[in-house]
Amino acid sequence: MTKKTRYFIVAAGAVLVVGLGGGLIAYLAYNRMAGLPAGVAPEMRYVPANAAVDAFADVRAVMSSELRRSLMPSVDPESRKGQQMLNDFAGVDLEKQVNRVVAYVEPYKAPDPQAQTEPDIPRVLVLVNGTFDPARIESFIRERAGTMDDYKGRKVFVHREHGHDVAVGLVGSDLIAMGPADLVRGIIDLSQASGLAKNITGNPEMMDLIRDNTGSTAWVVGQFDEIRRRMRLPSGVAQQVPPIRLVSVKAHINGGVKATIRAEAGDKAAADQLRDVVRGFISLLRLQGGAKPEIDGMLKSIELSGNDSSVRLSVALSPEALRAVAPGPRRRPNPEPSGPPNPAPGK
Repeated sequence: MTKKTRYFIVAAGAVLVVGLGGGLIAYLAYNRMAGLPAGVAPEMRYVPANAAVDAFADVRAVMSSELRRSLMPSVDPESRKGQQMLNDFAGVDLEKQVNRVVAYVEPYKAPDPQAQTEPDIPRVLVLVNGTFDPARIESFIRERAGTMDDYKGRKVFVHREHGHDVAVGLVGSDLIAMGPADLVRGIIDLSQASGLAKNITGNPEMMDLIRDNTGSTAWVVGQFDEIRRRMRLPSGVAQQVPPIRLVSVKAHINGGVKATIRAEAGDKAAADQLRDVVRGFISLLRLQGGAKPEIDGMLKSIELSGNDSSVRLSVALSPEALRAVAPGPRRRPNPEPSGPPNPAPGK
């Protein structure tokens, strides 16, 4: 997909408790039937076992967080492009309609040198759970020259973009899939398959990281080589990184952000080497970045831990620290005055 190409007094209290309890039981039972551990989003059952990168975001929690309310006045409009892209691509309002998002990236495949396609474009499938109006989505996509297919009783809207078929599939009343057309159709196949499919639960290493991240507002787990390839680290920097197999990042978001990075190294020696590199980096940050109180508080919150082949780094960021480290809104240059300049006095 191209760049263009996102979780409410005696009688009332009793009803609320019964409702929440019943919902929780149903949610846990649904996950068990899907072969997923408790607390893992049901949409994860559609993620294949060989996915290179998996991601999750509780959009409802982010949108209602104190942090978002605090930061919104200072957010650069340019940083809201992801929200606008979701609306432009599928006619979905991120703030009002979306509960949570699950996404995965297919493993890297070396591009065919004879193929007439843009090389090294990650194939990403995005699953969006929320409250949708299928008729509105259909009308929205038709207006943008998309075509509608009926695939196994589900509507799939396909649009040709830069030589690739990208699609929006209505998998269920509360779930849409967006991405390459063949992956979207594959999700529909899985949704109608009997028995347990070969999903991410068949990958014990990735599931260990996913279980560790349950309860977080957002997280990403994946193969380090895949993530490093997408980051395009300079070769000199990449050579200094000890052997790492898997990495995960999780974040708890409310009044601030508590983030934890976990890396699974090749062995204990590689983990010890990685810890040494991170300690040096932390020391450098503390030497250079303690001038501002908000930055100083963030640096003091950094904790490095782990055992055997696992390395963990956690940090807490307040709204003030996020404002300090994030770029501020871009100022648009003042427009040049139109028309001839004012004549000099006396002329």
